[in-house]
Amino acid sequence: MSAARRPVTIVVPVYDDLPGLERCIEALLETVDFSVDRVLLANDVGPRVDKIEARVLELVGDHPGFEYARNARNLGFVGNCNRAVLELDQTGNDVLLLNSDTVPLPGFLDEMTAVLQEDDWIGVVCARSDNATIASYPYARRNPRANLVPRRTRELHGRTKYLLPQYTVSPVAMGFCFLIRREVIDRFGLFDDVFSPGYGEENDFCLRINEHGFQSVLANRALVLHTGSTSFSGDRGPSLRLEHERILLERYPFYAGAVALFLARHRDAVDVFADAFMPDDDVVRVALHLPEALTSRVVERTKQVLEAAPDDVVVTLIVAKPQLRTARQAFPGAAIAVGGRPRQIFDVAVALGALTTFGQLSALNANAPRWILVDPVSQDLRWSHAVSNHRASAIDRILRRFENQSTSWQDGTELVRLIRTAVATDIDPAALRARWHAVSDIAEATGLLVHRATVSIRRLTALTFGARNPRLVARIRSITGRGA
Repeated sequence: MSAARRPVTIVVPVYDDLPGLERCIEALLETVDFSVDRVLLANDVGPRVDKIEARVLELVGDHPGFEYARNARNLGFVGNCNRAVLELDQTGNDVLLLNSDTVPLPGFLDEMTAVLQEDDWIGVVCARSDNATIASYPYARRNPRANLVPRRTRELHGRTKYLLPQYTVSPVAMGFCFLIRREVIDRFGLFDDVFSPGYGEENDFCLRINEHGFQSVLANRALVLHTGSTSFSGDRGPSLRLEHERILLERYPFYAGAVALFLARHRDAVDVFADAFMPDDDVVRVALHLPEALTSRVVERTKQVLEAAPDDVVVTLIVAKPQLRTARQAFPGAAIAVGGRPRQIFDVAVALGALTTFGQLSALNANAPRWILVDPVSQDLRWSHAVSNHRASAIDRILRRFENQSTSWQDGTELVRLIRTAVATDIDPAALRARWHAVSDIAEATGLLVHRATVSIRRLTALTFGARNPRLVARIRSITGRGA
C-alpha cells in the first residue's frame, strides 16, 4: 500500500520531554516505511538541549530516513513547526506534524494517507487516540471515574475499528497527529503567530481552511497514543489555553456551536457508544429514566428497582431538572443525573413509564445503545384518548421502531432480569446507526437541539478573566465540580 501513495514528511517538534521523545522515535523506527516517508526532528532549544540532542543523534544514528535540525534559538511550538514545514522541508511532501509525546501504532500512516487521498477537499487528517479531546477513543465512557489507560484504548479500537466508517468529518483536527495536504500548506501557509508559543493554532488552521471549503477529518482506523500536556508547566498552560480560546471565538463565533453539533449529530453511532461494545468490567450500567411527574407510584417502582439491583447492576436515575431536588429527597444515596446528553453512556436505558416529551426521547437516544420501555403508551382506540395523548403517541411510535423490548410493569426483580437479558444481546451497528440519526435529526428539526452561531460577550469576558487568573478559575471549577 505504501508504494502507491503520496510520500509524507513526519515533522516531530522537539523540546524537553526526553522519555516521551525516546518512545516516539522508537515507535517511528518500527512503523514508518522509510522507502516512502521521512522524519524531520526539529529541536527547539529547550532547557536540556545538548543532552536531548546527543540522545536523539544516538537513537537515529546514520539512519537515512531521519533528518535532524536545531534552531538557533527557541521559537516556541508554533514558530518551530512553521520553520520546519515552511523552510526546512523542501520535499514537496504532505506533512504530518507529530507530537514528541506520541506512540504511533503499526499501519497508522498508511491509514491516514488513504483517508487524505479519498477526496481532494480533505485538507487535514487526524488519528484517533487515548488522549485527544474529541478524537479520543472512546470519547464517552461507561464509567467516567475510571482512568482510561492506553491498553484499554488499544483493545477497544482493535475490536471495533472496522465497525466505524473510514473517517468522520470534524470541525477541527487535533494537533498531536496532524496530517496536512501539501497543496493546502502552499496556499494558506501554516500556523498564525498570534497563537505562539502554542495552544489553539491547529484549530485556527482547520477553521481557516474550512472557510475555503477544505475539511478536517478523523481517521477512525488509525491509532496514535498520546501523553499530552507536557509542554507548559505551572499557570502558563491554562492561561494560554483560555487566552487563545478567546481569540478563536472572536474569529469564529460559531466554533463552540460547531463542536457541539459534531458531538450531538455527526459522529457515527458506534463511535458514540464504543465503550459499550466491549465492556471493561462485569458491571451492568443502567440509565433509569423517570417520568416528569414523580408520583407516589413512580417513587415506589423506582425504589423496587434500586432494592432489586445487585452490586453488579449499577443504576443511575435520569430525572428532569425541576425534579432534581425531589428525586434526591426520595432516593437518598442513589446516583442521579439530569436528563440531557451527558458525557457518560450506559449499557441499557430503561424508560419507566410513557415518554411525553421529545426531550426525554432525545436523552434516551444519547444514553445507551439498548432500550427497554416499561408501560409505554396504551394503544387505546378511543378518539378521546387519541386526542388527549397524541404527542406521547407520536413519540411512542418512534420509540417502537428502535426499542429492544417493551414490557408492562411487574416488579423490580423482573425488570432487573430483563435488563440482564438485554445486555446479553449483541448491539446491531446498523440498527443503532438508524436510531441515532433519526432521533438526532428530529431533535434538530424541531429546535430541541440548538447550536449557537454566535458567542456571548459574557463568555469572552470570562475567558479573558480566566487567562489572567488561571489558579482562581481552577479553584472555582474544582469547588463547583466542573473539574480543573
